[in-house]
Amino acid sequence: MTLPLAATAPPSSLPPAGDGAPLADIALVGGIISAATAVLLAVVIAYRRGGARPLRQIGELLERMFGIPGWAAIPGLAALGAAVLTFGGAIWDIGVHIDEGRDTGPFGTTAHYPLLVGLVLTYLMGILAVGMAPRSPGRQSRAGIELPGLGRIPVGALLILTGGGFAMLGFPLDDLWHRIFGQDVTLWGPTHTMFFGGLITAACGAVILMAEGARVEGREPFGAAPAWRRPLAAILGGIFLFVAVHATDEFNWAVPQYRQVWQPLLLMFFGGFGLILTRALGGRGATIGTLAVFLPLQLGEVVLIGALGTTQPASVLFVVEALVIELVWFRAASTSTLRKGALAGLAVGTVGFAAEYGWSQFAMPLPWRPALLVEGIPTAALAGLGGGVLAVLLAKALTGTLRDVTRPLPVALGTAAMVLALCVNAAISTTPPVDATLSLSNVREGPSDGGGRTQVADLEVRLSRPDLAVDGNWIHVLGWQGGGRHEARLIRRPDGSLRSSRPVPIGGTWKTFVRLHKGRTQVAVPIRMPADAPLDFAGFAAPVDGPVTRPLLRDSKLLQIERKDDGPFWAWTPAMLFVMALNLALMSLVAAGAVRSGRVAAAGDDASPPGAASPPDGAVRPAVAGARTPELAG
Repeated sequence: MTLPLAATAPPSSLPPAGDGAPLADIALVGGIISAATAVLLAVVIAYRRGGARPLRQIGELLERMFGIPGWAAIPGLAALGAAVLTFGGAIWDIGVHIDEGRDTGPFGTTAHYPLLVGLVLTYLMGILAVGMAPRSPGRQSRAGIELPGLGRIPVGALLILTGGGFAMLGFPLDDLWHRIFGQDVTLWGPTHTMFFGGLITAACGAVILMAEGARVEGREPFGAAPAWRRPLAAILGGIFLFVAVHATDEFNWAVPQYRQVWQPLLLMFFGGFGLILTRALGGRGATIGTLAVFLPLQLGEVVLIGALGTTQPASVLFVVEALVIELVWFRAASTSTLRKGALAGLAVGTVGFAAEYGWSQFAMPLPWRPALLVEGIPTAALAGLGGGVLAVLLAKALTGTLRDVTRPLPVALGTAAMVLALCVNAAISTTPPVDATLSLSNVREGPSDGGGRTQVADLEVRLSRPDLAVDGNWIHVLGWQGGGRHEARLIRRPDGSLRSSRPVPIGGTWKTFVRLHKGRTQVAVPIRMPADAPLDFAGFAAPVDGPVTRPLLRDSKLLQIERKDDGPFWAWTPAMLFVMALNLALMSLVAAGAVRSGRVAAAGDDASPPGAASPPDGAVRPAVAGARTPELAG
């Protein structure tokens, strides 16, 4: 029985590859962004002239609700909502690509719409935050920066604008990247990290902006109070829990192109950072407030993606990490905050690692195995430690208490260097020479993971190095882009051969591989890949007529088959490093903005901007007339 190489759909019907999006689509998106910007600028001009009454009414409502002036609450809350929308669109888009393959451009899949709308809204809220900045000295933020022609602009507004603009810039650069290098299907491509870095900067800027607004009203936004009264700490921590989950989405869908040690590294660093930051800012029980922000949004996104007919990713809950941080903070009450942050970070990296190890056994498509322990435990412990130290430093910057730390800049730089060293180690992988002999039997029509039916078969695998299949991180079958995602374990027989735990798909548009990861080795061999005329790719026939021996290749080589072979690959690594440097620069801007905002708060100047009468010592500015007790009040 011979299986055709081509997909069931004619190759000519496949989307083009490597040519970028249609220019008409790019022009349309550019036109929409330009028009939206022009409309918003008109609203801003009207607002600064005393008009835009609906905008003012919304601001007054939010000020009564939260005790944050409208000029901070409107763009701040909207930027946070836009970031959540963008993340939701992004994970939906990832799921669609895993299930269906490449698309035709910005309008090639419905998942792009919330992603694009979220990116544009984030950028527009940066413009709105700058435009709504108060001109009256008595209402301005002391943390702001004087800009010619615009006056004193809050530092949070500038962060939203910078982050939103950086993320927006990733859109045209992403298309340019695909035109040069092809459609490298990976979450961690350089332009994709621009979306991450820009959104993190904008979201942090939104929280800083609202903190500036609260301080103008004489209210300290951080401190020991119930989370529902001072929610900014919980919101800020929740941002980094989102980052922790979505930075590991390739693992959550069982399509990682990088070594498994990345998963605990990122989870323990960003998860510990977010929760410890919240605890340092918000006091006792604040981590539970962060979970109350994070879990409904995260799990709601996953449920919605499934309801839309897309394969759902796994998720991490961080419940144990939150509880262990609260316990460490309670037991180490008499020690310095920095020491508590370091101890809590170590607890996250050890106890949290153990909790996620157990969680992965029934919640993750690629559960953690003993092979991860030797490298994973020290990596997770150091990553958690780094996250804890940096979180406390950021918390102290936001509250103006960095002076309590001896030489905070060297501490921050040394900790960041340690985390970067962990990343460099995690990035090192090898591709040893290994062959696999593949045999298929019992070829038949069966149910497809994406719905409907397709050709399936039972698989047997014999490796030229059987030792690689023993005690590794994973060895499994992955099928994707066939209308769904397929994952099957490989079971070792006494003679050293492997058999699939269930039938594997070999028909339609399914791309099916054996994937192996052990230590630094991460390789794969194709079982069946359909022909792809736009790529001039002949494909790999399923070995239904008898065993076939194929070499195991670098994992990403097969998963990124749409990458061009003739691109200027001398530019690949410099481009990656350049974008990484830009993202680090954005994080430095966030830290600098936090330091600037905190210094003003510590000096007690925010309640008396230039030109305004200073209140008596210890006095707090009264709330706006008619406002109820705000949630941010101390």
